[in-house]
Amino acid sequence: MSHFPVFAVIGHPNEGKSSVVATLVENDAIRISPRPGETVAAKSYPVTIDGKDVIAFVDTPGFQNPVQTLGWMRKFQGAESELLPAFLAEFGDDPGMAHECELLLPVLDGAGIIYVLDASRPLRQVDRAEMEILRLTGRPRMAILNCKTGEEEFLEEWKAELRRHFNMVRVFNALRATFAERLRLLESLRALEQDWEGALGRVVDAFARDWKRRNAECAALAVDFLRRVLGMTETASLSDPGERDAREAVLARRLEEGIRAEEARLHDQVCLQFRHDRRSFALPGQSVLREDLFSSTTWTVFGLGKGKLVAAAVAAGGAAGAALDLATLGHSLGLFATVGGAAAGLAALFKGEGLVRGKVMGLGIGQRRVQVGPLGSVQWVYILLDRFLLHYWYVIHWSHALRDKDFLPVPVEEGGKQGMTGSWDREARGLCAAFFKAVGDGGTEKSMELEGRMRRLLEEELERMSRL
Repeated sequence: MSHFPVFAVIGHPNEGKSSVVATLVENDAIRISPRPGETVAAKSYPVTIDGKDVIAFVDTPGFQNPVQTLGWMRKFQGAESELLPAFLAEFGDDPGMAHECELLLPVLDGAGIIYVLDASRPLRQVDRAEMEILRLTGRPRMAILNCKTGEEEFLEEWKAELRRHFNMVRVFNALRATFAERLRLLESLRALEQDWEGALGRVVDAFARDWKRRNAECAALAVDFLRRVLGMTETASLSDPGERDAREAVLARRLEEGIRAEEARLHDQVCLQFRHDRRSFALPGQSVLREDLFSSTTWTVFGLGKGKLVAAAVAAGGAAGAALDLATLGHSLGLFATVGGAAAGLAALFKGEGLVRGKVMGLGIGQRRVQVGPLGSVQWVYILLDRFLLHYWYVIHWSHALRDKDFLPVPVEEGGKQGMTGSWDREARGLCAAFFKAVGDGGTEKSMELEGRMRRLLEEELERMSRL
């Protein structure tokens, strides 16, 4: 037996065993296929936290001949402790029993049992045979009901039968399991065997600490991203004043590309925090995050409505000791009514709207430089934060067993706003506005203090989202 808890995930072919393992160990690389029999050999997948393996789950082949296996076990005359060694000795070289031998080997080595079954179909005699085989092993065992099609017509029948054979029965959908549900499953495993309580308690604590660390890192990444993006500028020399508009348009597009790249980098970093291969992660097909950052749809869906935006600015003015330009805020809110709802990059936005600042600077006699940026409206803070938070939501709900469903964290509010920051209280929104102003004022002691407060605000929000 390993020095840390090990559980063999066992069941009939194509019942979701590999999906359960992939979700619990956060491994995108585990092969999952709708075709039965893809797993032909048992393979152990440890969970590593702080450089140490704390628990392992063994993905096993599906049963091939449970009725024959059960018949042999019922005829066995030896001691219970000799049942599995005798079975493996007799059938170890029998190709027809290869799957049974492979799935029972980790049980012989001391693993606990997690039996996975699809409860959306009727109970069969072969299922009863599998349950009895696992009961006869004498190992601590839990049954997981995985309703693959969502149908629950047979759920109670399954539960009644499973209670006769297993120490514990849980409903767990590997394709939709949240962090909180995974943690509850691990906590349930503690009750299977008294000797494991201490070790599994440490596993649960380690999972919770690690998740909190990830959220703290994501919050820090987001605040660093905001500070960089809100201060970004693009400049170029201007020899002919008549070229100013064209030069500003080029610089605005360059700034736009730079901001997009920074956001993509942030989103990739969040994926990595939650052990997703960026190549396997995909946004839902209808996600608003598929809209360009600078499109009218993004501006319409994310951010704050005018009333909340002005209230946040007022709160920030008091907190930061200086009021923000409310006239500019109000003016910028009407921007997309004037561009007819079409996608519009910064090149079309900065002129007179206060969304990005543009200016000409002197460099000496006859020399001028034109500068575009930094972003000039506090609304960008809420838009960028809302996109970050929605992306985080998708990442933590993207099963390592692969899913393609659309998850929206909050219903669309009246007025078309969907962003999470709209549900924050006035103090939190005021902090965002004060942070925006502090970034614009340059690196000061006040801005550093606000950065710390912003990180704490986001950590709390990410923890809250994790528990939903």
